[in-house]
Amino acid sequence: MIRSRVLYSNAYDAIVIGSGAIGTSIGLQLAKSKGFKTAIIDKNPAVAYGSTSYSSAITRTFYSAIDSVKISWEGFHCYQNWNDFVELKKGGTTSTATLKQIGAMALHCDASNSFITQSTSYFKQLGIPFERFSAEELEKKYGWNLHIFGPPKRIDDPQFGSFSEKKHTGGVFCPQSGYVIDPQLVTQNLKKSSEPSGKAHFIFSQTITQIHKRSGKIDGVTLRNGDRLYAPIVINAAGPYSSLITKLAFNDFEIPNDMKITTKPLRVEVANVPLPTNYNPKEVYPCCLDIDLGVYWRPESESRLLIGGAEPECDPLEFLEDPDQLDPNITDQWKNIVYRAALRMPEIPIPNVQKGIVAMYDVTEDWTPIYDKSSIPGYYMAIGTSGNQFKNTPVVGSLMAELIERCENGYDHDNDPLQF
Repeated sequence: MIRSRVLYSNAYDAIVIGSGAIGTSIGLQLAKSKGFKTAIIDKNPAVAYGSTSYSSAITRTFYSAIDSVKISWEGFHCYQNWNDFVELKKGGTTSTATLKQIGAMALHCDASNSFITQSTSYFKQLGIPFERFSAEELEKKYGWNLHIFGPPKRIDDPQFGSFSEKKHTGGVFCPQSGYVIDPQLVTQNLKKSSEPSGKAHFIFSQTITQIHKRSGKIDGVTLRNGDRLYAPIVINAAGPYSSLITKLAFNDFEIPNDMKITTKPLRVEVANVPLPTNYNPKEVYPCCLDIDLGVYWRPESESRLLIGGAEPECDPLEFLEDPDQLDPNITDQWKNIVYRAALRMPEIPIPNVQKGIVAMYDVTEDWTPIYDKSSIPGYYMAIGTSGNQFKNTPVVGSLMAELIERCENGYDHDNDPLQF
């Protein structure tokens, strides 16, 4: 598999496009675990300058598919033992990322019942600890208003704020969940961990202008500056730019694109507001999913709260044809998600100045990522990962490295999918 020309400076065993958390994790495992001379290329000036840096970085195991629960559970343990995973000493010359283990809560009502029932059945099957809180307990602990307001509505809806006398039955709490304080630092740690191998080569401030094939197989890329890099393997981990890379890979129609699932960049906003004034520091706010209101939230610091949307039907999805045309200005979406969250937490101070972030997710039609080979020999994909895959970053690197090595050595992944 490894060609003799890999000895030359412009030849590699593999090229990873994208140095976000996922791309850097793949680059680390290819270089460190598999011994591949690997180029990791990014249009930005450093790792994690794209969607990774805007991630809410929540680690949770609530999913309606068992494989998603398994991989997120494994990812949590990687973050819990992060210094061991990246083999960097705590307190050394390199700062390392920290997991804030505050737990994750899913509020239980008719709208969330199916999701929670499915998730907790997997928790029992896999031995993931969880506990149930009654509505009365949650009201006492956090001061939340647990009336049913759903389905979620926009603030200009005449029925916004109306509620039924029925309340949530409570919530399901997973104590072994939380969030990583600095997702960019996570990626920097992954890069640092790859350095001793001498096999990982990062190339910044460059875009891909062409993906080459020879005799129907991947043969490397050309960069914007004209440099030609040779490699029999190219991995698309370009985040919101993944669809553009896919077009480059299949642009000559030599090999048909048989993908049934596609990716698109989705514009998203996350609000940053003060914690409710009745916040009790003895009762740490967990990360929380509120399907009834179509929002999620987590603490951002000792005094702030992040609030994001859970893509309810009332919120229009803003897909972008060109990710470079992202409008970075906060819109009325900020007010909609904050006001909905304030129905649950009436003591949230609504600031006059709207603070938050505007970023992009790389999403598929079913919100499930693609970790796979393609119909082009040597072209692999770790795409559709934004929005809910940061938690799986450590595991995805190993998964993709194993898939690539096995397939490049003749494994028939199509007829006998790799079990990892």
